[in-house]
Amino acid sequence: MNIKQKYRERILKNEYTKIKRAPVAPKREDIKKVGIIWHPSQKEAVNYLRNFFKQEIVRTFCVFDKISNPPDDKDGLTITDLNWWGLPKNEKINNFLSVHFDVLLNITPKQNFILNYLTALTNADFKIGSSKDEQNYFDLNIHIKENQSALFLAEQQIFYLSQLNKKQNK
Repeated sequence: MNIKQKYRERILKNEYTKIKRAPVAPKREDIKKVGIIWHPSQKEAVNYLRNFFKQEIVRTFCVFDKISNPPDDKDGLTITDLNWWGLPKNEKINNFLSVHFDVLLNITPKQNFILNYLTALTNADFKIGSSKDEQNYFDLNIHIKENQSALFLAEQQIFYLSQLNKKQNK
């Protein structure tokens, strides 16, 4: 790990420790706002989640892996939106991070620093995703093993969220 990576990891850990939250798995009928973090290649999974959460407010944030020309969207991040240290510029992420979500779904099977940063600092009651790392920022970490598909991960997130709610209702 080089000095830039160590520095930004320290920044993330410091910011994360400032957040006081107790994860709460909401009941399906109580979910009003859903946040989704995704990559451009995962549009099918985003559409699946939008269809599933019809009545709820769904807000997405797309993280592009390389330099591209995305639509001029406030809820998207390219590598040109990172500072020299590799941290997202505040004006690009503050709008998304300031929204309170009942559930945050990170549908990207392979995590990186930017995805971890957004997941850790997003204001959400319950965060679901998939990471091979022991240290991650999910309240529910789903190991999807060989099926590294965003759509499969989205389906699993819905399944496990429903299972949690069944156990809470008993």
